[in-house]
Amino acid sequence: MSLQIYILGLLHKGDYHPYDVKKRILQGTNNAVNVTDGNLYYNFEALLKKEFIQKSQIIQAENRPDKITYSITPKGREAFKEEIYKSFKNAKSIRTLLPVLPFLEYVDAKKLFFYVEDVLERLNKRAKEFEEKGLATEIDPVNPDYKMLIGEVVTESIKLEIQMFNKLLLVLKTRLSSPTL
Repeated sequence: MSLQIYILGLLHKGDYHPYDVKKRILQGTNNAVNVTDGNLYYNFEALLKKEFIQKSQIIQAENRPDKITYSITPKGREAFKEEIYKSFKNAKSIRTLLPVLPFLEYVDAKKLFFYVEDVLERLNKRAKEFEEKGLATEIDPVNPDYKMLIGEVVTESIKLEIQMFNKLLLVLKTRLSSPTL
């Protein structure tokens, strides 16, 4: 669904041809994301079947296939917003939010702020439980280096998630205090 969310987000801003969407994804990620034409067109078709998007213009040219641009429908706008809220509500890591972060202007920042606080509460609880159980420092007599490495990776991963979600909270706080809202 993350590619579909991204497509809906771009179509929220204007009409696009699938190839234009692919170019924007590649440019926005410095070609770090691999989007195949088949996957892209499959997701456009899926959104069309759900009536989240519609064909807005068909451009015909000689010796070339028709070029179809798409626009988002009112049903698609609602589904898009709900998917953003759902992404935040169910976030397990900051990476799961990357497809929706460019489109936060379309949703209620207060609601997102609440969801991020909830995620931080869960992460802090997890970090505390991890420390209390001693898993971060527990040493396996047979393979102490391996066990310590696992503990350190998990501990540092949780700390990084907490740090990134705190940064996201700051972004949302700035947005909430903006006079334009």
